[in-house]
Amino acid sequence: MFGSKKTDDEKAASKALTELRLATAAVGGVMVRKDPLRFTAPGQMDVLVQGATVTIDRGEAAKRITATRVALTGIFALALKKDSTKLFVTIEGADGASAMLLECPAKREAGARKFAMLVHAKHPAEPPTG
Repeated sequence: MFGSKKTDDEKAASKALTELRLATAAVGGVMVRKDPLRFTAPGQMDVLVQGATVTIDRGEAAKRITATRVALTGIFALALKKDSTKLFVTIEGADGASAMLLECPAKREAGARKFAMLVHAKHPAEPPTG
């Protein structure tokens, strides 16, 4: 009667997008955009959601220096202070060329881990065709 009806697949996709957008609030500073579905943050590269990998490191536990961290911060990666009151959230694209590094308060760890779980569970990399 009023507008078009959504299919079950469209309803599921809409629900998954809403759930993902709510989960990004825990990380802060990152948004989810459509067409194509991607993560955006001010001053960072966009990262496609499909196949993205999310890594969460607590400040004091982030002893290792990852290639992504070096790529994002350059030589300053060696001097970045390990702060126990912060989490470092790295979102890497499936293409390996796009990544973003975000900081959020350590008290939001549960929400940040839920965000990572949603990305890995609901938007896995597509299997190779061939």
